[in-house]
Amino acid sequence: MPRRPWRRRALTAIAVAGLLAPAVIHAVYVSPTAVFMDDGNRNAQVTLGNSSDVPEEVRIELKFGFLDTDSAGTPFIRIIEDPGPEFPSAAGWLGVFPQRTRLEPGEKRVVRLFARPPADLPEGEYWSRLIVTSRRAPSPVTPGDSLARAGVSLEIRLVTSVTFRKGRVSTALTLRDLEATADGDSLVLRLGMDRGGNAAYLGTMHVELADQQGVIARQWATPIAVHVPINRRFVFPLESLAPGTYLLRLRTEAKRDDVQEGGVLPAPPVADSLTVSVG
Repeated sequence: MPRRPWRRRALTAIAVAGLLAPAVIHAVYVSPTAVFMDDGNRNAQVTLGNSSDVPEEVRIELKFGFLDTDSAGTPFIRIIEDPGPEFPSAAGWLGVFPQRTRLEPGEKRVVRLFARPPADLPEGEYWSRLIVTSRRAPSPVTPGDSLARAGVSLEIRLVTSVTFRKGRVSTALTLRDLEATADGDSLVLRLGMDRGGNAAYLGTMHVELADQQGVIARQWATPIAVHVPINRRFVFPLESLAPGTYLLRLRTEAKRDDVQEGGVLPAPPVADSLTVSVG
């Protein structure tokens, strides 16, 4: 029987890190997953590690991207391969080293980031995405092995954020078109979010349902990020909430427990409310 190489088909899965640290993709972890740089600190680093018992091959890229939403209100990272001057892209003048590496089981490695912005760069905030692609290193083919082997190579991509700020930066948040409906055991909330200033808004959204006596029956908190105008859809569990009419109160604050100190810019809180019928 003629020998055949081990044929591998690559499947790709993409994970978006919502600024959580550390993030785990397959066997590889990355920490932190949100990097902030400025004119006074043009160098940064992240740590890659392999928590599995097999070698992993890793590729690191920088591309322009930002958080956006599709027509259903689901968030995703929009990557633009060749951003024009109308986009606040840092990808063209950020560098990363190394761009490829192999991580042995249990190994950690530092990846260095450096910024070389143009001298005439206007004040403001500029974005890039650090894309870490991980796949299991191929096993060597043993000489004399005449068996035809086939396998699936799972390729995982983690998309994290890199932000560069020059000069004075500010942000703000505006809410619009708030809607909320009870759908079975879930609360479906839709709202538009716009940011002001020259930087992205990072914060936390707090949602609570109060009954007619003012007692809070359910409450939730979720991190939010607004780079461009978006229309978000959120789903929260009602967990067999008693039928009735409730007051939904929503408020935001410029605070994130999962972002390093100095990463979140100050902004005024925003609030809104409406009534929701359950049952």
